[in-house]
Amino acid sequence: MPPKPHTAPAEDACARGLKAVAKRLGIRERAKALRPGQILEAARDEFCQHGFAATRLEDIARRAGISKALIYVYYPTKTDLFLAVARHVTDPIKGADFVLDPERSAEDQLRHEHERFYANLLQDEHTLGILRLIISESHRVPEIGQFYALELVGGEIESLRDLIRHGMARGEFAPDALERLTGIEDIVIAPGIMIMLTQIIGGGVQYDLSKWSKAHLDMVLGLLKAG
Repeated sequence: MPPKPHTAPAEDACARGLKAVAKRLGIRERAKALRPGQILEAARDEFCQHGFAATRLEDIARRAGISKALIYVYYPTKTDLFLAVARHVTDPIKGADFVLDPERSAEDQLRHEHERFYANLLQDEHTLGILRLIISESHRVPEIGQFYALELVGGEIESLRDLIRHGMARGEFAPDALERLTGIEDIVIAPGIMIMLTQIIGGGVQYDLSKWSKAHLDMVLGLLKAG
């Protein structure tokens, strides 16, 4: 019986080729996933350094190591890119990643988010730089003004309402706690925003954040729990 043809080398070459293709695709997918973050960080630096009006997309692309055309794939306009940067730097302050834990005390969760809010308040010069631009450009670019009013100060309202409902159901907050807060939800972060604005506009003012944080939380809990 004649020996069977030996095909292992061809099969091995094919397998190696498929692995190489898969590796290249994996690298491309990872690079694709990283690009928005690279663009946002480069844009953040450019906006902080040059301001909104003077920042050029080609300079952002150069800093990020990509083509200018690629920026448009993710962000159609400079305003869209600036708003994405604004969300990127303010989401940690706002607690945008908060997820209600139904098994945990509402007051404990509120306290934890409040303490995290103050811990992040004045830690990053980039955040203050972007907030400075939000204030200075709000009158000139309506979308930026809307971001400040609806997302920065007035954001995450539904998550807050869910947390209050949870506290009411557990008997931690007054039965009408949600009604008390309706229309003045901004009170939950407004004093902290005032501190940031003071730093942006006046600079130099020193705040005892520990005392501010405690007084602020006491005020909010007093509103929610008062009989």
